[in-house]
Amino acid sequence: MILKDKARQYYLNDYNCAEAMLRAINDVYGLNLPEGSLLTASGFGGGMGCEKACGALCGGIAALGPLLVQDRAHATQGFGERCAALVQAFERDLCSDLCADLKPRYKTEESRCLKTVELAADSFEREMETAGIRPRG
Repeated sequence: MILKDKARQYYLNDYNCAEAMLRAINDVYGLNLPEGSLLTASGFGGGMGCEKACGALCGGIAALGPLLVQDRAHATQGFGERCAALVQAFERDLCSDLCADLKPRYKTEESRCLKTVELAADSFEREMETAGIRPRG
């Protein structure tokens, strides 16, 4: 999977889970987000720093806006449902959306949360494929 490889590269280059996901999606799906926009994902790493919602999931959700919304989220038909579908796919694939649950399951000393990022990238890519949204970067 292309997205997983790109997310892995960013994560191994010391970006956090949310940053790695948003940057990888930006590249693979051709979002052309400026650096300032990419920085908006920074605070979501580590479950927002307090092990709440997984940063890799948050990075994926953040990418849905520039990927799908033309003007406003609530004026974009099906946008809320697409966000919910991504969360459901993530929960199905990783068994939780909470950093506190995922860290004991996937985090290792040597690779940190790389496995979570890779699984999140796979979930995102599958969900976009199901929705008929193809990489374009």
